Amino acid sequence: MGMLATEGSYDKMDALLEQGIHAVDALLLLAATEADRPKIQELLEAGARCDVKDLDGKTALDRAADDEIRELILAGAVTTVSSASV
Repeated sequence: MGMLATEGSYDKMDALLEQGIHAVDALLLLAATEADRPKIQELLEAGARCDVKDLDGKTALDRAADDEIRELILAGAVTTVSSASV
């Protein structure tokens, strides 16, 4: 089953996109909530940023399902965070 197959996910994705959040960043927010490790890694490799906030002001790190997911995001986001601050 795909990430957006969960009931209500399309509405959440649409709302994030309407706020001007890039699709890859919006997908990272959803993947973090669902603890979708392979998708998180793929999105980080595609340049997803972990510091983008959703409509509630939460980042992918805030939405991470558990500490393991949070660590995965941090490990993959090192270059993203570094390049964003330059």
